[in-house]
Amino acid sequence: MKTNDIVINKVIKWLEAEDKSYQWLAEQLGVSKSLVGCMLKGERTLKSERIEQFAKIMGITTKELVQSDAIREDQLTVHLLGELSNRRSKRELDSLLFAINDYLRLKEQMK
Repeated sequence: MKTNDIVINKVIKWLEAEDKSYQWLAEQLGVSKSLVGCMLKGERTLKSERIEQFAKIMGITTKELVQSDAIREDQLTVHLLGELSNRRSKRELDSLLFAINDYLRLKEQMK
């Protein structure tokens, strides 16, 4: 699921749980109700600044807002931004992957 969809679903659920309207949210954001409607229908890609505003209004962190509820507690996830631009960074990533695989193999043997 895309980050945009995750945020939209969480904002809509939060509005319903808090018994808040699109008009109320529009006032908090300083935009029109129709713009809020477009955003929450997925007709616009949410910019990071807008996601931060939603999180602040909801009283949660941006990380909590963009993280999928489908991610389980015991599931390991790694998010890499950018690209590996030199040999050293590639070696370090390979070393990290080796350590993770080694750990997982050891954990599997202990079961």
